[in-house]
Amino acid sequence: MKTLKAIRQVGGGFLKKFELHYDAGGQDVCWEVISLNDLKEPRDLASRKTAVEIIARFEDGDYLLCREFRFAVNDYVWEFPTGIIDGNETPQEAAGRELKEETGLEMVRVDRQLPPACYSVGLTDEIIVPLFVTVRGSMRPCDEAYEEIVSRKMSLQDIRALMAQENVKITETCMLILAMLTMEK
Repeated sequence: MKTLKAIRQVGGGFLKKFELHYDAGGQDVCWEVISLNDLKEPRDLASRKTAVEIIARFEDGDYLLCREFRFAVNDYVWEFPTGIIDGNETPQEAAGRELKEETGLEMVRVDRQLPPACYSVGLTDEIIVPLFVTVRGSMRPCDEAYEEIVSRKMSLQDIRALMAQENVKITETCMLILAMLTMEK
């Protein structure tokens, strides 16, 4: 059993970098993580829902996918809209706001909310709330300076074709959900 002995912040900014110091059966182990949160105590790790992933479906049955430039891979990646839960927002409020900001679309309703899930647990304590929602409206490009997002309405046939492309990059959770959606039909 590993016991967390200390948390030390070693970097700051929007993302904060921490060292987690563990006792692993008499051996000292240090693990580096990043977080949006201020981590001081063991209970602070993965203690709050930090983001939403929005699996958006149009009223005609097509899905919304976004192609966004992601700095960490220096390339464009296909994904569902995602965003950080600000302050005291509920996941549903964050989803509606993020959809409007990133795509111009309106969230009509939340069809299903999955339990919060750990995301990239080898690197971060981020907890994401997946929401299946129905959307409507007209899409527009995101106008944030640091976000380059192009939204696309896609049928399940379009999604299958996208997934069959060899050099396309798709986030892991998006790929898994798309695989399940396209297997059902």
